[in-house]
Amino acid sequence: MDSMTELVLSRQFSAPRTAVWAAFVEPEIICQWWGPHGWTIEDDSIIFEPMVGGRHELTMVQVDNPEAKVPLKAVITAFDEYTCLVSDDGPHEMTLDLVISTRVDFREFAGKTSITLTQGPLPYEVIESSTKAWNSAFSKLENLLSEFF
Repeated sequence: MDSMTELVLSRQFSAPRTAVWAAFVEPEIICQWWGPHGWTIEDDSIIFEPMVGGRHELTMVQVDNPEAKVPLKAVITAFDEYTCLVSDDGPHEMTLDLVISTRVDFREFAGKTSITLTQGPLPYEVIESSTKAWNSAFSKLENLLSEFF
């Protein structure tokens, strides 16, 4: 698997860890930021069962082309409240028939929260677009959090 790698991104938010954690696990908040700019979450598509073995599902829809949809149909494989969330998505067409693991680690210091997202395995050729998509989504999250903190 020489053509595969991992995506690793870190981001700091000016909000407490409990708030950033909630943005990843509360459907009412997830729908406000998940996905890159130009994408939204399909109404009533979010399922989040906060436990190992629980479902983490949603469908992203492109605003300018509602026929363009990207599903997330993951299973939670680690759930350590306020510290770590891991889910595995796939195999299916949108994951290139791979099982892609997404891990988010949460750390708080001085009222700010740092997250590190690790996702893979991913083909090298999707790293650039995936990085842009996650950074765009994290900008949306940052804007949302800035309304409160």
